[in-house]
Amino acid sequence: MDSLDHVVVVVPGLAEAEVAFRAAGFAVTPGGRHDAVPTENALIGLADGSYLELLAARDPAAREEWVARSGASAWERQLRSASAIARRFLPTMTGPDGVGDWALCTAALSSRAAALRRAGHAAAGPMPMSRERRDGERLAWELLLPESRRFPFWISDRTPRDRRVPGSAEATTHANGVRGVAVVHVRVESVPTAALELGDLLGAMPRVSTAGATRLEMNGWRLEFTPGAPEGVHAVSLAGCQTLPDGIRALGVWPEAGS
Repeated sequence: MDSLDHVVVVVPGLAEAEVAFRAAGFAVTPGGRHDAVPTENALIGLADGSYLELLAARDPAAREEWVARSGASAWERQLRSASAIARRFLPTMTGPDGVGDWALCTAALSSRAAALRRAGHAAAGPMPMSRERRDGERLAWELLLPESRRFPFWISDRTPRDRRVPGSAEATTHANGVRGVAVVHVRVESVPTAALELGDLLGAMPRVSTAGATRLEMNGWRLEFTPGAPEGVHAVSLAGCQTLPDGIRALGVWPEAGS
């Protein structure tokens, strides 16, 4: 079974977000700058091996320009002519701040790509991408990018994963008690259809909780579906913390119910 790699949290400015998340009890690890899109990140490593990616445009004015262009009639045509990586991530960056995408990690990206296409789901990749850390080290990976936003994207490392993902005790121990991801919340137009499609891809049987939520039980975390639009991930619930500040919750980063 593919493992949860990370959840993307779009923030208006990286420096301000780092301050806010540290004030909320998170240990934040500096990230770096991406090559394929003009973005930069910081990372919140979790003890379960996943992480939260705080993602921002390098230049806030550039994001304002993307948002303005996204409202124009030519935006869809411009996206179609852009790279597959830009087609996946620019809509995330032009949307609201907060949880906006998620990734699974696999060692068999080509096999996963073939499985998606056999099931009739359009996807681009494997495609190379890299990031230069603040210390100058360059990290490289490949991506598989489904066209549908109800699906995650997949990542496979070309450089060692432990160079990309914070894994030390210092990086994954948080004053607020967060241990890992409990729930990834995905909004979809048709819950039964999405649950069956993702369940088939991920090797999990959809189940309905006593509260009526449709979910997929994964390895140590679960996927829960919410009806609505636009489709895509909209929140993440974290295990181990009792509460989080309103500003963090407004980004779709929630404490697990009952934790």
